[in-house]
Amino acid sequence: MSIQIILNEAVYTFPAGITLAQVINQLHLPEQGCVFALNEQVMTKSRWSQVMLNDGDQISLFQIIAGG
Repeated sequence: MSIQIILNEAVYTFPAGITLAQVINQLHLPEQGCVFALNEQVMTKSRWSQVMLNDGDQISLFQIIAGG
């Protein structure tokens, strides 16, 4: 069985039971200087491997930009 996840408006298909950490790893997404939100709720890095994704979940990736 597979599920569809929306990441910054792009749709990806993954096997059911996948975690946020596994998605980040499989898509080679940056871990440093980024914040991930799942269904509009910020996920701390300590929760990435604990959060199992569901069909239709929306992940937003925000990169932190420093400026002056």
